[in-house]
Amino acid sequence: HACTKSGHPGVPARTMMDLKVDEEEVDSGQPVSIQAFASSSTLHGLSHIFSYERLSLKRVVWALCFLGSLALLALVCTNRIQYYFLYPHVTKLDEVAATRLTFPAVTFCNLNEFRFSRVTKNDLYHAGELLALLNNRYEIPDTQTADEKQLEILQDKANFRN
Repeated sequence: HACTKSGHPGVPARTMMDLKVDEEEVDSGQPVSIQAFASSSTLHGLSHIFSYERLSLKRVVWALCFLGSLALLALVCTNRIQYYFLYPHVTKLDEVAATRLTFPAVTFCNLNEFRFSRVTKNDLYHAGELLALLNNRYEIPDTQTADEKQLEILQDKANFRN
């Protein structure tokens, strides 16, 4: 007999760890009982169905619940697999041929700051409101937060009366 990691001939190490049975039972060469397996199993209800006590109403109810749950699982899985192989899909496509398309307005904005010293009176008159340097009456809207030197240049260039 070849020894395994469990140190017992013919008994895998995994069985020794998972079943938590007496070493005497393993050494005897007898297969592990269903009650021993069920008592250490993490499958819900199995330990109640295969308990060491005599047959009772509790064991029958646990067995019916377990088998019912197993049947429901099989039914749902079968249903979903059948649905998957039907390859269901819904595609709705409305295609309208247009004789004329209006191209949208596209504006490219230069994110580089402009040179304030290079702004002319004409530039300020036509683009001052867009640049938020002037309001709609061609006046400087906020003089408190502006840099003193730039405000002076702006006031000089924003004088459109002469």
